Amino acid sequence: MSEHGLSKDQLENALRFEGYGRKSAPYWFLGMEEGGGSIEELVERVKLFDSVEDLYSAHAKLGLEETMHRHVLTWRVMSKLVMAMEGTPDWQETASAREYQATRLGRKDVDTFLAELMRLPSPSTAVWPYESLYATREEYYLEVRPKRIKWLRSELSIHQPSFVICYGKGNWRFHQEIFSDVEFVEELDGKIRVAAREKSTLLLLPFLSYDLVTTALITRIADLFESTKRR
Repeated sequence: MSEHGLSKDQLENALRFEGYGRKSAPYWFLGMEEGGGSIEELVERVKLFDSVEDLYSAHAKLGLEETMHRHVLTWRVMSKLVMAMEGTPDWQETASAREYQATRLGRKDVDTFLAELMRLPSPSTAVWPYESLYATREEYYLEVRPKRIKWLRSELSIHQPSFVICYGKGNWRFHQEIFSDVEFVEELDGKIRVAAREKSTLLLLPFLSYDLVTTALITRIADLFESTKRR
């Protein structure tokens, strides 16, 4: 056991964590990294988490199950996006989005899988809680990101979700590395980029916040893919 509380094997397990929900789900969300994070929490995650977790169960393991009912911005926008694309009539209603977030988002038997480009949770890119693992964030990126991109490319080819929704414009260049064999085109006045790969429709979206992914933009995205049939 090293000074940060993780053996080499445990650190590798932490970096191999895949995400939340069902990998065979029709909707994959791909962000940069989870929020929160500390060495102490990472030690608990390694002890308690399987490689794929149910979002609610994972938070319950950490004593954070009430988080599923709180207003988590990215989760709320994800919920509205899926409901809109599924044609749910009341997707704009706060109560409906709250219910979807609490009971369906990232759940093991439902319609979404939540993954990240980078694996270690962090409060923000301005904070680096893991100096005992990697001296700098840049060192971590250089070592881990190519492996993660390779893994995501393989898993997406295996599972071929109907939609892969990559968010965070600052990371579009890395998302496009995952799909290096396709060409993205701008849609909706350049607000998003779209491509197709095998059975998947690939979307590059801005960060999932209300000012960037507005109700109007969600409506336009849902309309753009209205004729696309879910598996």
